[in-house]
Amino acid sequence: GAGTKAVRVECRIPGSDVNPYLACAALLAAGLDGIERKLPLEPEMTGDMYSAKGIREIPHTLREAASLMNGSTMLRGAFGDEVIDHYHHAAQWEISETDRVVTDFERERLLERA
Repeated sequence: GAGTKAVRVECRIPGSDVNPYLACAALLAAGLDGIERKLPLEPEMTGDMYSAKGIREIPHTLREAASLMNGSTMLRGAFGDEVIDHYHHAAQWEISETDRVVTDFERERLLERA
């Protein structure tokens, strides 16, 4: 806490289904990449992030996240092509399976317009 030697890093972005080891490894890889490339830190984030203005957003869909992961040279360097290709393939399968399903929302919305 403040005024102590204690240090805590908190990241609330991943969902409860995340592999914690891969998530921590990705965070460490990103941090090391930033240090190696001497990237400037972004401003500290405090307060209510739901109402904050002008901040970068994380991907909103699996499709968007998979595309960004697949194209990330940093992640490919940290994990290797085989790992990234494996997870990208798994994400693409999940996306294609999801795209095949008609949801209750879609049924109700489309029937509402009929």
